[in-house]
Amino acid sequence: MIILGVTHPISWNNAACILVDGKLIAMVEEERLNRIKHAPRMAPVLAIDYCLNTVGITLKDVDYVAVGFDSVFKAALNNFDNEEFLFGLNQAVNWLWQGSKYEKQLPLQDFDRQRIIFVNHHTAHAASSFFSSGFKEANVISLDGSGGSESGVLGFAKGVEIEFYKRVSNRGSWGLIYEAITEKLGFRRHSGEGKVMGLAAYGTPDPKGLPFVDWEQEIPVIIPDKRKEFIASLPTRNKEEPLTQWHKDLAATLQYTLEKAVSRMAEYLYEKTGSKNLCLAGGTALNCSMNGKLAKLPFVENIFIQPAAHDAGSALGAALYVHAIKTGQRPDFAMEHAYWGPEFSNEEIEKELNNYPELKYYKSEDIYLETAQYLKEGKIIGWFQGRSEVGPRALGNRSILANPSLPEMKDKVNNFVKHREPWRPFAPSILEESIEKYVENPKPSPFMIMAFDTIPTVQKEIISAIHVDGTCRPQTVSKKTNPRYWKLIKQFEQLTGIPAVLNTSFNVDSQPIVNAPAEGIETFINCGIDVLVIGDYIAHKK
Repeated sequence: MIILGVTHPISWNNAACILVDGKLIAMVEEERLNRIKHAPRMAPVLAIDYCLNTVGITLKDVDYVAVGFDSVFKAALNNFDNEEFLFGLNQAVNWLWQGSKYEKQLPLQDFDRQRIIFVNHHTAHAASSFFSSGFKEANVISLDGSGGSESGVLGFAKGVEIEFYKRVSNRGSWGLIYEAITEKLGFRRHSGEGKVMGLAAYGTPDPKGLPFVDWEQEIPVIIPDKRKEFIASLPTRNKEEPLTQWHKDLAATLQYTLEKAVSRMAEYLYEKTGSKNLCLAGGTALNCSMNGKLAKLPFVENIFIQPAAHDAGSALGAALYVHAIKTGQRPDFAMEHAYWGPEFSNEEIEKELNNYPELKYYKSEDIYLETAQYLKEGKIIGWFQGRSEVGPRALGNRSILANPSLPEMKDKVNNFVKHREPWRPFAPSILEESIEKYVENPKPSPFMIMAFDTIPTVQKEIISAIHVDGTCRPQTVSKKTNPRYWKLIKQFEQLTGIPAVLNTSFNVDSQPIVNAPAEGIETFINCGIDVLVIGDYIAHKK
C-alpha cells in the first residue's frame, strides 16, 4: 500500500511524505525546495513531486492521499460546535472561506476524491509522534497555535488506537499565547518563538505565572477575556529597541507558565493511564526547554518527539494514521533519524562547484581527518552530506560546525555567519556513547529537541554550545544512522579528546536550511564560513 501524506495548504511549514507498506521512504518540507522560509500557506507541490520521484511512481500509483487537516466543512462544523456561539460562528465562516481557497491549491484534481482522506489536524500530530516512537503504548499531548477546530489534544495511544480525553479550544490556545507574546517582544510570529525561549534564560519568571491561567481545573486553562486584557496591556517592542530586563522577565514568565502547564497535563495523563511513556507533537513540542523539564518528571520514563513536530509533521501523521485505519495494523516504522530529504552525488556536486570561479576545491582522500583538523584549528565548517534532514534542526547533514571548546565561537558564528542576536545559543552534536560525560540524567536525543543540565566539571569542553543557564540541547549522534557524521566527530575526538562539535543549521537568518549544492555553495561564499566540506570535496574561497 502506498500512501502520500500532505499538509493542508492553510498551514505553515508545509511538507509531503510517502509511505510504502507502512514504512517512510521520503519526506521533505516545501521551503527546502521553493526556498521560501516556512512556505506559508503554500501547497507542497514540489515536495509531492520529490516524494513520488523518490519511489519512482506517479500520482496514479498512489492508493491514498492523507491530508493532515479536517475537510473544510467538517472543520467549520467543529468550530461552530466546540466554541462559544459568536466566536465559533466567526471561526466556522472563516474556515469555509479560507480553507476552501487553500484546499484548491493541492495538485490533486485528477486524483479520485474517494481516496483522499482528511485527518483531524491534532489526530495527525498525535499519530506522527506515537506511530513513530516505537512505544507500544503512550500518553500523547499535541499543542499548537490552531489546528482548525482546536489547538490541542491530550490522550492515550495503544496499538492502532488513539483515544482523546481532553481537547484544548482555539480560544484557550497555548501556542497562540506564545506567538502573541513573541510579537510583543519585537520578534516575528511563526519564526521568533525560539528566540523567546532562548531569551527566557536571561530573565526571572514571576512565580505566579501569567495572570490569565486557571490552575484549578483538571488541566490548566487559559481564560480568554483575561488573556485578551493582559496582551492588550503589553507595550510592543520595536525590533530596533534594546531588550530590557522587563522583556527578559516577561519571556521567562511565559516559558515558566508553559512548562508548568504542560507538566500538569502530563501528570493528568499519568494519573489517568499509569503510563510513563510520553509522546509530544505540534509546534509547541519544538520547545526544547519545556521538553527537558518534562523528561525530568518522575512520572515520565520515556519521551519521544519526532523532528518535524510542527505542521510539517501533520503530513507524516496523516499518512501513518490512514495506514493504521486501512490495514488495522500499526505501521512498521520507528523513526530513528531525520534524513528523508534529497541527496546529491559527488558528480552533481562537482558539476555545481565548477560554476563558481571564486572557489578553489579538491577531492579529499580523508574527509574526516582534514575536516577535524580544520575544526581543531578554529575554522568554521559548512558541512553538506547525504540526505537532507526533515524538521527545523540541522542534524549533521546540512550543518555549520565549529570547535565547541573555543569560548569565542558562539559570538563568532552568531556575528559573522548567522547574522543573528548575540545571545542566541547553539547546540552540541555528541557521540551517543559519550552523552553521559556531558549531561545529567541523559536520554536519547537524536533530534536535538530536549534541553539537559550540563555537568559543571566538563562544561569547558563544550562551552560555546552551552546556554547561559547551564543547559544544552544535544544531538546524540549514532554510528548506525549517520556514519559519516559519527566518523567526523570520532576523528575530532582523536585529535582533541572531545567527542562533540558545535552544530547549527546551514543557513543564515531568514533563509531556509540549504538543500541543494548551489544553495550550500552560495551561502558559504556570502557569509563567514571558512571551509566548505561538500560530499567528498573541500572548497575554499580564493
